[in-house]
Amino acid sequence: MNMSTTGGTSRPPPLEVGGSLAEAAEAEAVRLPVLQGYAILDTPAEAAFDRLAALARDLLRTPTAMVSLIDETRQWFKARIGTDLREVPRELAFCDHTIRGAPDGVFVVPDLKADPRFASNPLVAGSPHLRFYAGAPLVSPGGAVLGTVSVLCTKPRPEGLSETERQGLRNLAAMVTDELELRLQSRLSQEAAVRAEAARAAEERLRRAQEAAGVVAFEIAGRSRMVADVAPRADGLREVLGLSPGSLLDLRHVLAAVCREDRPALAAETRRLADAGGEFRLEFRVKPGRWLQARGRVETTKGQDQVSYWRASGIILDITERKEMELALREAELRQRTLFEAAPFGVIIIDPERHRILDVNGRVCAEYGYTREEFLHLSIADIDALGASEAIRVRGRAHSVRPGTQEFEAQHRTKAGEIRDVLVRAQGVMLGGRKVTYGAHIDITGRKAAEAALRESEAEFRAAFEQASVAMSEVDCATGCVLRANTAYARLVGRPAEEIAGQRFSDFVHPDDRAEDLAGFRRVCRGETPTHEVAKRYVQPDGSVRWAELTSAPVCDQAGRIVRTVAIVQDVTERRAAEERQALLVREVDHRAKNVLAVVQAALRLTPKGDTEAYAKAVEGRVMALARAHTLLAAERWTGAWLRTLLEGDLAAFLSSTMTSAGSGQRAELHGPNVMLSPASAQALSMTLHELATNATKHGALSAPGGRISVSWRVTKESDRSALWLQWSEAGGPLVTGAPARRGFGSRVIEATVRDQLGGTVRTNWEASGVICELTVPLSVHPGTDRVM
Repeated sequence: MNMSTTGGTSRPPPLEVGGSLAEAAEAEAVRLPVLQGYAILDTPAEAAFDRLAALARDLLRTPTAMVSLIDETRQWFKARIGTDLREVPRELAFCDHTIRGAPDGVFVVPDLKADPRFASNPLVAGSPHLRFYAGAPLVSPGGAVLGTVSVLCTKPRPEGLSETERQGLRNLAAMVTDELELRLQSRLSQEAAVRAEAARAAEERLRRAQEAAGVVAFEIAGRSRMVADVAPRADGLREVLGLSPGSLLDLRHVLAAVCREDRPALAAETRRLADAGGEFRLEFRVKPGRWLQARGRVETTKGQDQVSYWRASGIILDITERKEMELALREAELRQRTLFEAAPFGVIIIDPERHRILDVNGRVCAEYGYTREEFLHLSIADIDALGASEAIRVRGRAHSVRPGTQEFEAQHRTKAGEIRDVLVRAQGVMLGGRKVTYGAHIDITGRKAAEAALRESEAEFRAAFEQASVAMSEVDCATGCVLRANTAYARLVGRPAEEIAGQRFSDFVHPDDRAEDLAGFRRVCRGETPTHEVAKRYVQPDGSVRWAELTSAPVCDQAGRIVRTVAIVQDVTERRAAEERQALLVREVDHRAKNVLAVVQAALRLTPKGDTEAYAKAVEGRVMALARAHTLLAAERWTGAWLRTLLEGDLAAFLSSTMTSAGSGQRAELHGPNVMLSPASAQALSMTLHELATNATKHGALSAPGGRISVSWRVTKESDRSALWLQWSEAGGPLVTGAPARRGFGSRVIEATVRDQLGGTVRTNWEASGVICELTVPLSVHPGTDRVM
């Protein structure tokens, strides 16, 4: 990323950490000296900070990441990934806002262009057109905010950062601060060593000067215990001991000037020297924080009276500065060791020549099962699964990310023999004048296992998804577009699977069902309901419609946001068609049953009741005719009945006895096409044919041995609709002398059925040879077939 810097370099407003500008200016005045104390501004790039910037880039998945320090007028980049800049004016720095926030906060701007604070910033309005920023402050141990660890991107990120990402950025900022502290303490240690050497040289020069000039030298006479100040400068000894000028100098007063904590040891050493004599080198404090060193010799003698005498002579030096440097050095070493032990990953330091392990932190001991002492007797080849130093070197060279830095994945063996996956970041450094390899070892066994399980689970899901017999799909909540669909779904919507992905799922839904389906989908995406269930129609490209029942559920991302839905879609077209046919059949049966009951009721009401036996036979015959019609309709699932089959059934009931008479032969003939009658027509014509056959058996052609009947029919066209024309002809029966004087029940039933119920006509001719009855009944064409009804 090539970020251009435009604008002036005017001094920004004071850092606002308190309420008033005065407090903010005071805080800035405190912060800047702390930053300058690290002596890091304008220093060359360092691998440790570059690695941390790379970690920030990888953690937040952005092209640009940086470790920044902010002085009075600029933001200077100690480490940077994805930009060639070294610094920008402070008034253009997004990180300036970060350091003004809470020390433990993370400053996030999901869209810089949409934020009025940054929309006009040249880095946003112009090249490189930055859109997203996130940064965490670098806070020194004393609480001063030094700069930031930040990431940037040229694309907005409306979702901002998850809490895990925020914590990761805070952890990186803490690691940068630790690295700054390590760098500072290393520098201070070097400076302390320089000061210690200077102090030693100064001490030596002072000793020589004191020996030559007798400065701050002393003598103590054992018997009087008086201290003689032999320095050439008056009161030099009193001054160094912190005593008032002209005060009495004896051993008791000298001991009284020593700090209470050091007196017992100094008094015991004085008694020992008084008895045994010899050289001494004593260090003690005369007041908190001020150290003195007394060095010299005690000589003991015996007088003529055999009484021991001693005399001490020597010098006193002020070693406060040296002690402070030693203390600072010990504190720096302790701080470095603390940081070493507190690292959130295992650290192994090795000799790059022989691969011997030189040091490890406690985390390594806990993860590998060895003690620190055991590790110091091992080489890295003893725990690396490669097992050979040369193979380890080849792997390291193959994964060099920059000179002196390697990063790779390896497998390490614990003391118990368990193989663990680790991510190794190795860096060559100088430690105590010795070249060593500093290796950060991050255990990624759990992550690798999770990745493998995820891949296996994804493969299993994809196989089950693709091979499922029911239709399945995934839909993006933001766009409503299909992310993927299986083969069964493609068959359901009638389109190739590759054309479905990226299309809105609602485009495949019937327009009348679309609104309800979309409303349910949006409720699931908003988390208002756990599932969405709906029956709807899919329209295929050829216009055909498939009925389906859909059940969908939400799927969340790692942040818990609902991002898509998974749906199972069952094709129920055939089931719904069967249900509709069944419902239609139930309605038809109900309707026909009511009609039959009405016809039976009319037959009972109109049949003459004078002769009980005749009445019963007449009713029985008519009911049986209806029953035969019902049987035929049921066989055809109430879609209709064939006319020829209906005639054969009705005539067979009356011809059974005559057909077996001697020499009778066949007495009925049927002529006509195969015509399917509607249920209503079948019932009505069954009653009509029954009445004609009954009348022929009682009074007509079938009442005489040689009588015959002939039934013929055809389909005619009358105006714009079809009609059935049927003729009943009798011959060979009793002579017909003309129409009867009165109409019987059968004639009334035929006329009522054909004319009133079916809307047809009846014409009867009373020929001498036999009755001829012609019926004309309107027909309709059955939908989807060529059968006439």
